Amino acid sequence: MKDETVKEGRDDLAHRARELLAPFSHHRTFQPGDLVFREGDDAGMLVAIESGRVKIHRVLANGKAVTLYLFGPGDVFGFMPFLDGRPYPASAQALETVTALVMPRSALVGAFERDPKVALALVQLLATRLREAFDRIERSSVPEALPRVASALASLLPDEASGGLAVIDLPVRSGELAAAIGVAPESFSRAVTKLVASGVLHRLGPRRLQVLDPDRLRAAAAGARTP
Repeated sequence: MKDETVKEGRDDLAHRARELLAPFSHHRTFQPGDLVFREGDDAGMLVAIESGRVKIHRVLANGKAVTLYLFGPGDVFGFMPFLDGRPYPASAQALETVTALVMPRSALVGAFERDPKVALALVQLLATRLREAFDRIERSSVPEALPRVASALASLLPDEASGGLAVIDLPVRSGELAAAIGVAPESFSRAVTKLVASGVLHRLGPRRLQVLDPDRLRAAAAGARTP
């Protein structure tokens, strides 16, 4: 329930930010595999996703890429260089065709000057993200991974899914999704297996799942047992 409340608050803030930013933005389309921005870039580009998904990832010293976040329709991101003047600490890559409102730094500075509410909306959104980061750290100390896995899968459900069958496609490999939600790949796999065994999910392929009972999946995300 706490996660749902936080998500609703973040969604409301993101919606407000998109409305305030729309007059200063322009539409852009990114194809699968396109880099929205690259780690080390310092120009800054604020992005408000309308459709499609983007992964935020960072390449470690050993050459391994680690997925940090997954953003989808409604999310607003990319504003860190606007606020602290430093380069992006990670790269953003389109996982599928993405349409978005985008705004360069120069336009956002102008938006701040013309409407201070734009700055306030982005600061509030950033504060929400920081709180979510603290919550992720707290959850990572809890051995039970199933609610986190169920929550990640439930976020991929169509909005209208309730009571009937639905099919979801993982936007990245299961190991990347596990890293993005702060669980070990083995724990992610065990949680999915448990949801399959309890009749909540059915595997259709390596990255495709049929949700047999969306309501029970959401209940599992809230921490309820899945008998």
